[in-house]
Amino acid sequence: MSAAPDEPGATVRIPLTQLQRGQRAIVHCADIADLPEGDRCLLHAMGMHHECQIRVCSPGTPCIVQIDSTRLGISADVARRILVTPIDDTGAAR
Repeated sequence: MSAAPDEPGATVRIPLTQLQRGQRAIVHCADIADLPEGDRCLLHAMGMHHECQIRVCSPGTPCIVQIDSTRLGISADVARRILVTPIDDTGAAR
């Protein structure tokens, strides 16, 4: 569980489904731990690994994200259970 937003050094984590087109974020392994093992393994095989940066190409169903040069279509059910830390254009957490 992430720290409360008002605690010093707290990192805000939100569901992937709350990001808009073009927004970037960092995914942490612990934030996909509640997914079924099959989903976790598939996401990892497609490039969603610890501290990877993603960019939302198309929100909705499916939620299309880009990881490096790969685009993934993720179902809304899975996307809403992936928690991310939004980042700005410099890579700093918001």
